Amino acid sequence: MKMVSKVEYVDSAHVYVSNYVRNSKAVGVLWAIFTICYAIIVLVAFVTPEWIGDSSQAENPGRFGLWIRCSLKSSMDIAGVGVEQCKGSVTDFLDIPEIGLKIASILGAVAVVLAILSIPAMLLFFFCTSTRVFYVCGWLQLLSGK
Repeated sequence: MKMVSKVEYVDSAHVYVSNYVRNSKAVGVLWAIFTICYAIIVLVAFVTPEWIGDSSQAENPGRFGLWIRCSLKSSMDIAGVGVEQCKGSVTDFLDIPEIGLKIASILGAVAVVLAILSIPAMLLFFFCTSTRVFYVCGWLQLLSGK
């Protein structure tokens, strides 16, 4: 009597396709998680009013950020603390003190919008191929980073 092998040989193309589909979904989930993290970081960096600042003991104490600049004046308030005078507001674009900061604020706002738009673009996984979604989200995030 002849022994028959019960091992079935699977076409290697089928194995590659199933691995590709599984890996593309895993990459898509990781990309979505990192996209949400990136959008949060960009939004917090844009909304934070001051980035760099000195202590009150510095020669010229003050703080500045993307759309605000604060400096301590020599006059004192009732408690004997220096009065801080700030210029610029995210809600009033014309109130931003310098043209460079205005341009940076515009580019920062565009980066925030593109980063936030890349989150709903991940919903395209339900309607398009994963390659197309990766291209769309990749370009949105690349433009946001620039």
